[in-house]
Amino acid sequence: MTILAALDQKFQEKGMPLKSHPIQNGQFLYQGKFNLDKEHSLPFGVVIAKDEAESDFQISYRKLAYLNNYADKVSLLELINELNQTKTFYYTLCLAGDGEIFLRLLGRSTTDVKPLYEMLVIGSNIAKVMTVELKSKFPSLGSE
Repeated sequence: MTILAALDQKFQEKGMPLKSHPIQNGQFLYQGKFNLDKEHSLPFGVVIAKDEAESDFQISYRKLAYLNNYADKVSLLELINELNQTKTFYYTLCLAGDGEIFLRLLGRSTTDVKPLYEMLVIGSNIAKVMTVELKSKFPSLGSE
């Protein structure tokens, strides 16, 4: 069994209609959305480096917020560093060049994908908490 087959089976068991799509460099992508509330959702992706019995992966939650006022950049980066040290656990908050704030995790998995799945579920809760925390400290952050 490969990681993709194991993940497909896990997502089916959990009622998550996710399917992998091949992307560049022989990698595979699962995409979905996690609901923050009735009106807002966060897109997420799981990239599997190769479809073998063991592989590197990345889980990312996109569009947590957007930096609109670049005068706040230094203060925001200080907050991001603080949150990375105290509240994101094994995830990392990042500020992209276009102002997007996202959350990501890099890891390695075998065909026992239960830990990967659990990190995906836990990550959605971390993303929700980080979105609230960021917007409470920086009300000027945009949603998209």
